Amino acid sequence: MAYIARYTSTLKICLKKFPHLKEKFRNKKDYILKDPLNLGEPLKGNLNGLRSFTLTRNFLVIFIVCNECRRLKQEKINGCLQCEQTPPETVIFLLFGPHDPAYRQATSSRQNLKDNEFGVFT
Repeated sequence: MAYIARYTSTLKICLKKFPHLKEKFRNKKDYILKDPLNLGEPLKGNLNGLRSFTLTRNFLVIFIVCNECRRLKQEKINGCLQCEQTPPETVIFLLFGPHDPAYRQATSSRQNLKDNEFGVFT
């Protein structure tokens, strides 16, 4: 199954903050889109409904797989207002960053999905 990618404004900030990882992110993003349910690690606790994947040794990519979100009825947890317009074969890339800060920032990034318009990766 081919997945499509959507990006939050937080991810765009990460790309500006860590420009040396832009190409690495592009490669990992393409890899994740091939099989996000088997490649990403499901997160627990207050990050339930999100997945992470290692970008570099201590950097993570955090994302949501829409068909998994719907199957597990996590729409309210993830709070995406564009759920009805988003195809189920979509991966929403929230952010990437150093391990601990990325996990801390993931909760607020997920809350921002309510106001977020998805962008295109450049």
